[in-house]
Amino acid sequence: MKIGGLFMDRNNVEKLVVTLEWEMFQQVKGINGRASCQDNLETFVIMRSSQFESWDLDVVKSYLRDLVEARQAERNLVMEKYAYMMEETDPEYFARIKHLLPPVTENARALVEKILMFYGAWVMEFAAKYPNIRKNGRTMDGAVIGGRASLMNYLKCELYTYSERTLQLYVDSILNHKDLNRYWLSMEKMAQAYGYGSLDEAEEDLK
Repeated sequence: MKIGGLFMDRNNVEKLVVTLEWEMFQQVKGINGRASCQDNLETFVIMRSSQFESWDLDVVKSYLRDLVEARQAERNLVMEKYAYMMEETDPEYFARIKHLLPPVTENARALVEKILMFYGAWVMEFAAKYPNIRKNGRTMDGAVIGGRASLMNYLKCELYTYSERTLQLYVDSILNHKDLNRYWLSMEKMAQAYGYGSLDEAEEDLK
């Protein structure tokens, strides 16, 4: 990929994606002020990099393009994600701001639903083998605990900020590698980043 006259390899593409997301994250203003996680760059980098490392490179590149185009249009995709999430965490407030958010097309919603279908199955498969790791994450669906959106709602609202181009590439990559559990891969990358030799080691430590 060529950005600013330079061709970029996968590592640099992922780094730029995380950098642009972090910049957008810093601009998010919550109802109760700045969140503590906005001061934790290390955790942010680990969590976001672990996700992108589970994607095919063409999907990562397309999402980078989304971020660049959003910045040029003075849009904040991270802010939009958290705003969409409020439909679950704070429905009354969401009703007041809904009109300010970009509409999600029917095609985009259909693509998101396809991704969620696979993602839900990946999480369930992972949780069956690594329940101690999984129990420390967001609830699977529906329940809002401590103001935190469920995992599936978090993912859905993030996907709503992607372009239809990126969503289609993501769906295509899933269909081309149906045997690959991308949630599993992402959690494996995260465990390694936190110093564990394997998911089994992390599971044992978190008992």
